[in-house]
Amino acid sequence: MTVLDVKYVFHIPLCKFTQDRLSPLNGDEIIDDLISKLSEKGFDSLYMTKVKSCYMGRLYDEILITLFTTEDRAPEEIFEGWFRKNNEMLEQIEFAYEKGDRMIIGRLYHE
Repeated sequence: MTVLDVKYVFHIPLCKFTQDRLSPLNGDEIIDDLISKLSEKGFDSLYMTKVKSCYMGRLYDEILITLFTTEDRAPEEIFEGWFRKNNEMLEQIEFAYEKGDRMIIGRLYHE
Protein backbone atom coordinates (compact mmCIF):
# COMPACT_ATOMS: atom_id res chain seq x y z
CA MET A 1 0.00 0.00 0.00
CA THR A 2 1.27 3.49 -0.86
CA VAL A 3 0.53 6.37 1.48
CA LEU A 4 0.88 9.90 0.16
CA ASP A 5 0.53 12.00 3.28
CA VAL A 6 1.50 15.51 2.15
CA LYS A 7 -1.04 17.59 0.22
CA TYR A 8 -0.11 20.54 -2.00
CA VAL A 9 -2.53 22.96 -3.63
CA PHE A 10 -1.01 25.39 -6.14
CA HIS A 11 -2.99 28.58 -6.84
CA ILE A 12 -2.90 29.89 -10.42
CA PRO A 13 -4.86 33.08 -11.10
CA LEU A 14 -6.64 33.35 -14.44
CA CYS A 15 -6.76 37.16 -14.28
CA LYS A 16 -4.33 40.00 -13.76
CA PHE A 17 -5.06 43.40 -12.22
CA THR A 18 -3.72 46.23 -14.37
CA GLN A 19 -4.85 49.80 -14.87
CA ASP A 20 -7.37 49.43 -12.02
CA ARG A 21 -9.26 46.53 -13.61
CA LEU A 22 -9.15 42.76 -13.93
CA SER A 23 -8.13 41.33 -17.29
CA PRO A 24 -8.47 37.64 -18.16
CA LEU A 25 -5.37 35.57 -18.87
CA ASN A 26 -5.11 32.74 -21.34
CA GLY A 27 -2.96 30.45 -19.23
CA ASP A 28 -3.59 27.10 -20.93
CA GLU A 29 -0.14 26.88 -22.51
CA ILE A 30 1.82 27.78 -19.40
CA ILE A 31 -0.38 25.54 -17.21
CA ASP A 32 0.41 22.68 -19.60
CA ASP A 33 4.10 23.54 -19.13
CA LEU A 34 3.73 23.34 -15.34
CA ILE A 35 1.98 19.97 -15.58
CA SER A 36 4.81 18.70 -17.83
CA LYS A 37 7.46 19.92 -15.37
CA LEU A 38 5.67 18.21 -12.47
CA SER A 39 5.27 14.99 -14.48
CA GLU A 40 8.98 14.98 -15.43
CA LYS A 41 9.78 14.91 -11.70
CA GLY A 42 7.37 12.03 -11.06
CA PHE A 43 4.32 14.02 -9.95
CA ASP A 44 2.03 12.54 -12.56
CA SER A 45 -1.22 12.32 -10.64
CA LEU A 46 -2.96 15.58 -9.82
CA TYR A 47 -6.33 17.26 -9.77
CA MET A 48 -7.29 20.60 -11.33
CA THR A 49 -10.24 22.61 -10.10
CA LYS A 50 -11.50 25.95 -11.40
CA VAL A 51 -12.72 28.13 -8.54
CA LYS A 52 -13.80 31.69 -7.79
CA SER A 53 -11.33 33.46 -5.53
CA CYS A 54 -11.33 36.82 -3.81
CA TYR A 55 -8.22 38.90 -3.08
CA MET A 56 -8.22 42.55 -2.00
CA GLY A 57 -11.97 42.71 -2.68
CA ARG A 58 -11.60 41.49 -6.26
CA LEU A 59 -13.44 38.35 -7.40
CA TYR A 60 -11.65 36.34 -10.10
CA ASP A 61 -11.24 32.84 -11.57
CA GLU A 62 -8.38 30.65 -10.44
CA ILE A 63 -7.12 27.13 -11.14
CA LEU A 64 -6.15 25.02 -8.14
CA ILE A 65 -3.76 22.15 -8.84
CA THR A 66 -3.86 19.59 -6.04
CA LEU A 67 -1.38 16.77 -5.66
CA PHE A 68 -0.38 14.35 -2.96
CA THR A 69 3.17 13.22 -2.21
CA THR A 70 5.49 12.26 0.63
CA GLU A 71 7.64 14.53 2.79
CA ASP A 72 10.82 13.53 0.94
CA ARG A 73 9.38 14.51 -2.50
CA ALA A 74 8.51 18.19 -2.57
CA PRO A 75 7.16 19.98 -5.69
CA GLU A 76 7.18 23.56 -4.39
CA GLU A 77 10.48 24.48 -6.08
CA ILE A 78 8.99 23.47 -9.43
CA PHE A 79 5.93 25.66 -8.85
CA GLU A 80 7.88 28.65 -7.56
CA GLY A 81 10.37 28.50 -10.45
CA TRP A 82 7.54 28.14 -12.97
CA PHE A 83 5.63 31.07 -11.45
CA ARG A 84 8.66 33.38 -11.43
CA LYS A 85 9.51 32.41 -15.03
CA ASN A 86 5.96 33.16 -16.22
CA ASN A 87 5.19 36.20 -14.10
CA GLU A 88 5.87 38.56 -17.00
CA MET A 89 2.60 37.23 -18.46
CA LEU A 90 0.80 36.57 -15.15
CA GLU A 91 1.71 40.00 -13.70
CA GLN A 92 1.10 38.98 -10.10
CA ILE A 93 2.43 40.63 -6.93
CA GLU A 94 2.57 37.31 -5.05
CA PHE A 95 2.25 33.58 -5.64
CA ALA A 96 0.56 31.18 -3.24
CA TYR A 97 0.36 27.48 -2.50
CA GLU A 98 -0.84 25.31 0.32
CA LYS A 99 1.20 22.58 2.00
CA GLY A 100 -0.86 20.52 4.40
CA ASP A 101 -2.78 23.01 6.50
CA ARG A 102 -0.47 25.98 5.80
CA MET A 103 -0.65 28.69 3.12
CA ILE A 104 2.70 29.84 1.77
CA ILE A 105 2.81 33.22 0.03
CA GLY A 106 5.87 34.35 -1.90
CA ARG A 107 6.45 37.96 -2.85
CA LEU A 108 7.18 38.71 -6.51
CA TYR A 109 8.81 41.83 -7.81
CA HIS A 110 8.44 43.03 -11.36
CA GLU A 111 10.23 45.86 -13.03
